[in-house]
Amino acid sequence: MSELVSVVLVGIGGYGGTYCSLLLNQGSNPVAKIVGVVDPFAEKASFYAQLKEKNIPFYNTLTEFYQQHKAELAVISTPISLHCSQTCEALEHGSNVLCEKPLCALISEAEQMLAARDRAGLQVAIGYQWSFSSAMRALKADILSGRLGQPKRLKTIALWPRKDSYYARNNWAGALQNARGEWVLDSPANNACAHYLHNMFFLLGATPETSVGLKSVQAELYRANAISNYDTCIFRVATASGAEVLFYSTHACGRLLGPVFEFEFTKATVNYARYASGTLAEVTAKFQDGSQKLYGFPDADGVSAKLWDTIRAVRGQGTISCGIETAMMQTICINAAMQSCPEIKEFPPELVYKMGVPGAQVKVMTGLAEYMEQAYHSNQMLAEVCSEPWVQPGKVVSC
Repeated sequence: MSELVSVVLVGIGGYGGTYCSLLLNQGSNPVAKIVGVVDPFAEKASFYAQLKEKNIPFYNTLTEFYQQHKAELAVISTPISLHCSQTCEALEHGSNVLCEKPLCALISEAEQMLAARDRAGLQVAIGYQWSFSSAMRALKADILSGRLGQPKRLKTIALWPRKDSYYARNNWAGALQNARGEWVLDSPANNACAHYLHNMFFLLGATPETSVGLKSVQAELYRANAISNYDTCIFRVATASGAEVLFYSTHACGRLLGPVFEFEFTKATVNYARYASGTLAEVTAKFQDGSQKLYGFPDADGVSAKLWDTIRAVRGQGTISCGIETAMMQTICINAAMQSCPEIKEFPPELVYKMGVPGAQVKVMTGLAEYMEQAYHSNQMLAEVCSEPWVQPGKVVSC
């Protein structure tokens, strides 16, 4: 292995630009070098000119890259439908992998990725940055030590408005499948807010690098936008730890809230709120004896830590906080939710209105945000707090 870990960047637009920035600005003690870029639309990326100036080669496909080069690490920041195939191809050519979240769309794809990793004998990290953040790792250490007691219930709410431009930005936003028929299952729970669903499973894991197993999932799935998948979801998950996980998220709302979470244990309650009434709070545990502990801000260092931690792991100098098995619980939940609600319920058109100017409008379901908050605060499903005729509870699905 060379002194600097060789990296191929697969996708440099969007979130891939974050990795470009980190690798191009390592300072006087670099640990990695970019040896190639794979992106058929690289010219549109903000770091294109800078990468070109460094004479870094560009390719349209991973296959083309591996015909001429090798890399110790492939950093994959591409659409969900490509995560499985590109991870497997990178592993087959001797590259460790850091793949952006979510892991993939289907459990069968996750199993393919596991098999490819085990055949290659290499490492795969999945980019759920909260799992790499010092705040969440410190919290998990206290959970595992028993300091907070036994977990009872973990719940998170994230109300994130999304404009029509969000759904028009590509051919798979909000879709079950893309234009090529490849599964995507794009939704708040499997994209924008996937971090916060995964985080609860991660914190309940029995070791620092694992997630808790799932026993059953009940879901409610709705949509206000003209998409094939859902833009609103509520999950109730029974976990192998005995703790209940509740998740509330929508893009069909007129105001921003969250992520906000409350994690109940027998000895303490852990709270966090981002963008709640314009505030930003630290992750805080309040114990029954009146004391409290501050864990810091989960967004402070996770984005960079997932890259540097993976590079250290490739060098044999550390472990990966979130691998395939760890991220897979979120995929299992997403797939089970689709079984719980085979038919996504459309909100009544007469109750959906547009907020904003044309081209930057949000479709808002009247009263939804209030119902979601009510359900969150009462630890219930939407159907348990709302008697409107459009409510559709899903069945309980065993995992």
